[in-house]
Amino acid sequence: MTDPSVTHATIVLERIYEASPARVFQALADPQARARWGTPSKNIDLVYDQADFRVAGLDISRCGPRGNLVYQVETRYMDIEPEQRIVSTEVVREGGNRLSVSLITVELQAVGSSTRLVLTDQIAAFGGKDMIAGSEAGFSAALTNLAAEFASETAKSQSSASEQ
Repeated sequence: MTDPSVTHATIVLERIYEASPARVFQALADPQARARWGTPSKNIDLVYDQADFRVAGLDISRCGPRGNLVYQVETRYMDIEPEQRIVSTEVVREGGNRLSVSLITVELQAVGSSTRLVLTDQIAAFGGKDMIAGSEAGFSAALTNLAAEFASETAKSQSSASEQ
């Protein structure tokens, strides 16, 4: 049974990526890319059972420790402006227990040839602050992984260019 208490928080994370807003938006929109960079650690798996990236579309994913995908995440897209913003709601459950509900806004802004990403997670967590800390840690790690993905792409393209 879910604890009747609710804890509210607003988490704001900001990153600068060495990639265009179009490239960052593409990485956010593509479920295969999200499954690659979206896990907070190598010990966590993320599987998309359904992906429908459009306004009113629904993604359903499962995540958790390797081999034990105990969390179900439902993401509903409320607003999408390509290369500018994504607004979604997110419900996280474990079994029949709802753990949190969030309104998540991702904003993208060109800064020269780079992109400034600001993620705002307005979360209502049921049963304590652990879910808030987990959400912040998970999003922070995923955004760090996204930077590594862009760095890897840059290294590959520079390697290809030097071989020619």
